[in-house]
Amino acid sequence: MLHADDLGTVGMMDVRQICAFLFGRRRAVGWTQEELAERSGVSVRTIRNLETGANTNPRRTSIDLLLQAFGTSLSALAESGPNAGGAGAVRLWIPAQRDRPSERTGSVDPARWRGVRAPLDEFVGRGADLRHVVDTVRRSRLLVLTGPGGVGKTRLALAAATALQPLFAEGVAVVDLSHCPAERHGTAQAVEAVRAAVLRAVGPGAPGAGETEGRRLVVLDTAEHVVTTVSRLTHELMGAFPAAHFVVTSRRPLTVPSADTWEVEPLAVHALDDGDVPAAVELFLRRVGSGVPTLDLSGQLPLVAALCERLDGLPLSIELAARRVRSVPVEMLVSTESSLEMLDGIDTSGLSRHRTLTDSVRWSVELLSAEQQLLLRRLALRQKVYTAEDVLLGHSAGDDTERGRIVGLLGELTDASLVRIRRGIRYEYESYSVVREYLGAPEGPACLRPDELLSPA
Repeated sequence: MLHADDLGTVGMMDVRQICAFLFGRRRAVGWTQEELAERSGVSVRTIRNLETGANTNPRRTSIDLLLQAFGTSLSALAESGPNAGGAGAVRLWIPAQRDRPSERTGSVDPARWRGVRAPLDEFVGRGADLRHVVDTVRRSRLLVLTGPGGVGKTRLALAAATALQPLFAEGVAVVDLSHCPAERHGTAQAVEAVRAAVLRAVGPGAPGAGETEGRRLVVLDTAEHVVTTVSRLTHELMGAFPAAHFVVTSRRPLTVPSADTWEVEPLAVHALDDGDVPAAVELFLRRVGSGVPTLDLSGQLPLVAALCERLDGLPLSIELAARRVRSVPVEMLVSTESSLEMLDGIDTSGLSRHRTLTDSVRWSVELLSAEQQLLLRRLALRQKVYTAEDVLLGHSAGDDTERGRIVGLLGELTDASLVRIRRGIRYEYESYSVVREYLGAPEGPACLRPDELLSPA
């Protein structure tokens, strides 16, 4: 292990400084953790635990190998100092044979990309999702990414589109549908707005049933409020553009039989069997490290894990909490009763199309019918995890019509990504914490009064 007396000439440097240096250099050269592992011979797990602060007592050999990958050593690092900013130090720490941006996986050709691009900061905890999405889009012409607000559907779609861009000669078009009017305000108006936005982004060239050229990828982002329109339009466009592939993000699934669907789950909040840092904790630590680099949370990992669990592993909530740590300690965030009140003062415009976390929840709830909202409120007032049998408890076994209606509503709430489902021999359902808080807050839907709940006769 790397103890103080192992550091030799490093002097006042400690393990945290060395790990911060390694993380900064890896980001500077544009390597992923997997690339650094391949170049150094150190496992991805070790690199991840060093960067997140989970491992504060690493092996000396691991540190040496990682530094060698960047063309330096402990002695050279000690001479310059881990935070040295001189040009000579930068040249020393960045390998001579550095990948050029245009050759690295994930680079974007601006001439063949229309619309918003993926953020440049590191994509955390979505490796398996990204591989699945990329593989599916290669073989399938329509993929729908579903999941609750703030789970990262847009981010995943844009990351996959970035990786896939070289396969599409006509490039990538990203269409933000959030500004289109909802279907409940007028289907004809919604159809016109969605069609105009999509055709404007797809670009020149009249579609024709015989078209075989024009291989392109179209990302339709935020479709839950126009899901019927998008279902019909994608079916039409798939016939008009035979070489085009489509990715749709929506809190609700599309009604297109040929569509593949992938549910984007919240990030893991519990440690895996191999001891790796949970993805939700890693995201929080990375964002704190970027926003408050002088803050050391290595001794507060249990509190960080508790906070991420309370936030249901939702990336948007975790990123907001990481921003709040600039002014409020982690233990206070964990002890605060309301997540919405704790995080609503932070402007989410850089992370979401909604101004606040409450706005994001309200967007989903207001798309529900009054009857769906009533059941959602009833579910939010009970224990957090429940079964379908729990929901039906108290309703007469002989009233098949009423029981069938409630089961149908439960399925609709699950499809709307407002109730989380764990499938197995026995299905379990869970109400998201922010949804529970919103429905119990004074600004929640006025129609949801306790005496109107769907309760047994």
